[in-house]
Amino acid sequence: MKRLLIHAILGLAAPLLSQPAAANELLDRYVAEALDANPALQARSAAATASAETAAAARAQRLPGLALNARYTRADGGRTIDFPAGDLLNGVYATLNQFLVERGEEPVFPQIENQSIRLLREEEQETRLSLTAPLYAPALWANADAQTALHGARLAEREAYARVLVREVKRAYYGAIQAEAAERILDASIDLLAEDVRVSQALIQAGKATRDRELRAEAERLEVQQRRDEAAVLARQARRRLNILRDRDADAPLALPEPSALARPDAAIAAAAIRPELRQLDRAIDAADAGRRAAGAASRPTLALAADYGIQGERYRTGAEDDFGTVSLVLNWSLFDFGQRRATTRAAAAEAAQLRAERRELDHQLELARWTAAAQLDTARRAVDAADARLAAAEEVFRIAERKRAAASLAQIEFLDAQRALTEARLNVAIARCTALDRAAELELANAGYPLPATLVAGTPE
Repeated sequence: MKRLLIHAILGLAAPLLSQPAAANELLDRYVAEALDANPALQARSAAATASAETAAAARAQRLPGLALNARYTRADGGRTIDFPAGDLLNGVYATLNQFLVERGEEPVFPQIENQSIRLLREEEQETRLSLTAPLYAPALWANADAQTALHGARLAEREAYARVLVREVKRAYYGAIQAEAAERILDASIDLLAEDVRVSQALIQAGKATRDRELRAEAERLEVQQRRDEAAVLARQARRRLNILRDRDADAPLALPEPSALARPDAAIAAAAIRPELRQLDRAIDAADAGRRAAGAASRPTLALAADYGIQGERYRTGAEDDFGTVSLVLNWSLFDFGQRRATTRAAAAEAAQLRAERRELDHQLELARWTAAAQLDTARRAVDAADARLAAAEEVFRIAERKRAAASLAQIEFLDAQRALTEARLNVAIARCTALDRAAELELANAGYPLPATLVAGTPE
């Protein structure tokens, strides 16, 4: 029975997934789910959509615009103009009528009243189509370029976050695998140490050992139990993190392979043409340059065309007396502003210079990050080979120690050392494999090498 238990313990490192390809497909599925459902990435996608519409609106400002304007007014009261028509003409008309009577003719000139003319018509309407078109407006052109560049920066920002999200999903995935493997290995070690406690108790009862043997075995078991509890917390934390990144319930079930089912990481990862963080700064520099041009354009005149056609009068009707049309050329030129435009231009130029300096600094940092990630991956790959060799040696030592203990030719402390070495070797293999893959994910991020969906890559149509 004891031999069967030991063989079962030694077999706990067997993989749950037989092929590394299956583990890779599982990770790819988790990454795809995160890229599809992560709320933070969706927020950046919405911001990119908003910036695209803002850029489209800025470009549309350079084109002609047509508007319909209509006004219908009813008025009551208001100011009037009094015209003394009766006072001016009635005397003349009376003289003329008297002259006609003297000639034997009928009087024809009426007596009229003074007139009071209202300034506001009682009823009035005006309906017109207005066409406006900028003919020369360099500030509009520059603003459209700035908004287009800012949209490019938003797209690059979203791509950068998507690549970081892939990195975080892989970190949580490998962390959960490592922690759960540690939990299983420590569970097996606890079972083995519990068996050693039982053997110690049997030897004490037979008078072949003192109680310190049992206490030593129990202390060893409690130490491993404490480590196992810590590993369980880390495993749950990594699982919850992975679920949250995928916008799932924190405690949703996850399928995870064992470390031995994971593929060995590649020694090198192809680099993308340029990191999205650099493209983001490039577009920000373009926007700053466009802002500088817009500030400089404020010192130039603008020329626009304005044309109106419509009808006006007391009734809605068309005709020569009701239709009207106007065409205007509108020139605007700000001649003096006490240095405001000059200061704005200098500020925009300084902002562009600041962004260029930040880009150079970021380029150096990313180059260092690539070199560091590649060196750490190389070290981690060698650590996997060393961990495998260490495990093979520890397993052989433990098998020899188990046979010696069965023959009562091995001190307890030596058996516990062999068991501890086997546990540490198994943990080291799990850690080394997951660490190597984690370092590969870091190099992948540094090289922007993960093949994102085309809709998340800056510069591609959405």
